[in-house]
Amino acid sequence: MRPEPRERGFLMVEALVALAIAALMAALVFDTVWQMGRTAAVAAQQRQALLLARSVLAAASVPGTGSPIPPRGADGRLAWSIAHEGYASEAAEGLPLETVSVAVSDAATGRVLARLSSLRALR
Repeated sequence: MRPEPRERGFLMVEALVALAIAALMAALVFDTVWQMGRTAAVAAQQRQALLLARSVLAAASVPGTGSPIPPRGADGRLAWSIAHEGYASEAAEGLPLETVSVAVSDAATGRVLARLSSLRALR
C-alpha cells in the first residue's frame, strides 16, 4: 500500500509556520531579557543615588555656621544639590532648627533619582 502524497511529510507551509512561531518566541525571550537588564541598571543607579544622598545629607547636617561641602556638586554621572530652609516649630523656646534637603539627579538627563531631608541645629 502506497501512502498518499499528503502523508509523506511536512508541507513547506507547515515548516514556514513552525519557523515563524519559533522566531516570535525567540523575539519575546530577547525582549524580556533586555527589559530585565534595563531594570537592573536603573535599580543600580537609584541605589547609588540613594547612597550619595545619604552621604551628602550627613555632611550637610553637621551643626555649625556653614556646610562642610558645597551646595552643588557632581560625582560621576550623579549631581547633587543642597537646600536649607528655616524650620518653624510651634514651640517658641528651644533650639533653632533648619531643614536640610538633598536632591540627587542624573547629570545627563536631570531626572531626580533620590531626595532626602533632615533637621539641623543652627548653633
